[in-house]
Amino acid sequence: MYYKELLLKPNNSPVTIKAFGQQVTIRRLTAMELMEYNRSIDAEKGNAQVLAEIGIKLFLAALVNPDGSKPSPKDLPTATQILNCQAQADILQAVTDVQRHSYGTLEEAKKN
Repeated sequence: MYYKELLLKPNNSPVTIKAFGQQVTIRRLTAMELMEYNRSIDAEKGNAQVLAEIGIKLFLAALVNPDGSKPSPKDLPTATQILNCQAQADILQAVTDVQRHSYGTLEEAKKN
């Protein structure tokens, strides 16, 4: 029972990054969240708008409050709202930073 409790406790590793010109706090996504993201991407090849929305939703899912708690859905913009006001390059950077943090490589990228 002891190991089960220890090993099933998420290691969110919150970190503050700059996204869309703002300081935001993100968490590490679970392996299942990343696998579901990859499946969604594979299923939507060729549909640029849907692919962008899937990426933004991944970014939004990683956002946490500075104390590590999840923000209320009403406090988050929609993927469509972000698409309407942010540049594609900035969206790609935000999604890439979430992925790197989730795979454990964001810190390495920042060092180099």
